Amino acid sequence: MAGGFRIGTAPELAGWVAKLKGVVRPPRLSPPALETMAVIAYRQPISRAEIEAVRGVDCSGTLDTLVERGVAKIVGRSDAPGRPILYATTDLFLEHFGLKDLEELPNSEELRRVKLPAPADPAGPKQEELIREVGEPATQG
Repeated sequence: MAGGFRIGTAPELAGWVAKLKGVVRPPRLSPPALETMAVIAYRQPISRAEIEAVRGVDCSGTLDTLVERGVAKIVGRSDAPGRPILYATTDLFLEHFGLKDLEELPNSEELRRVKLPAPADPAGPKQEELIREVGEPATQG
């Protein structure tokens, strides 16, 4: 993986090995972090302003988290005015997603073939209201 080798243990022994070694499962990436990682992976090296232009929201906190967790890294500065910092993926990113290299990322044609779930029908049945005023009794029904 990631241009090298990875030694592992049998899946049925993973829990025991983790306990012996004191391994704590790393926190999962949030949906905004995954979206930011996708933008970086497909367009690297890329600046924060370019990521924000694609996503449409501020991503400075998300970028800090990704760099802190080691899945994104600073690779230099752009020649654009202000010399913004450029970001790229790391070997840990490749390892985390089980990729040998970035060529294994799905291309746009592969992404178009994936069937997406249909959105909920707005004319369909409504979900029961879950928030009630304090003191308002819940109705059975």
